[in-house]
Amino acid sequence: MSLSRSVIAVYSLFSVGAAICAYSQATRDMLMEQAQREYRSQQYAAAESDLREITKRDPSNIYAQVYLGQALFRQEKYADAVAPYEKARELEKSGRKLSSDQHRILVDQLAMAYGISGDLKKARALLENAIRQDPEYPLNYYNLACAFAEEGDKGKMLANLSLAFQRKNNILKGERMPDPRTDSSFHKYVRDDDFTKLMKQLGYE
Repeated sequence: MSLSRSVIAVYSLFSVGAAICAYSQATRDMLMEQAQREYRSQQYAAAESDLREITKRDPSNIYAQVYLGQALFRQEKYADAVAPYEKARELEKSGRKLSSDQHRILVDQLAMAYGISGDLKKARALLENAIRQDPEYPLNYYNLACAFAEEGDKGKMLANLSLAFQRKNNILKGERMPDPRTDSSFHKYVRDDDFTKLMKQLGYE
């Protein structure tokens, strides 16, 4: 599963320091400021350390769980990123809600973490469930197409790519639809006649 698409929207939709509680104000502020500063300056290992401390003290902090996943993901620790992302999903189910856009990003990142780390079965299950709950979000279909491409199911890959681009106007602000021709998930199909035909239909010449 590819990393080629933009994830710019992640940074504007989550706040590392949001909803931190259960310990002193001074400690909370210090860790919040450090994690924000380190993450924004791409010091992901340092941010990971602070976020692990935050989530250790307050496991119910959904935003810290998401950003811990992000810090791990940005270090290419894709398998390790799964646990905090899944913890955030559990917290959603228990009533700690994210906004619609934040939830979409969480699912998107978790699906990529599963896919890149080789667990395509879980990636597909997650995305198929996401499509049932949120059928108009294009990247659910796009990432599902990536999973089918990795598995060699050309028919389902093409079908989901088409469905993704039919919904391209519903992409999140700050994001853009990826170009499948440059996405490593579809590399083996770039000279395939059916893939080429679909790309032309989508406006890629």
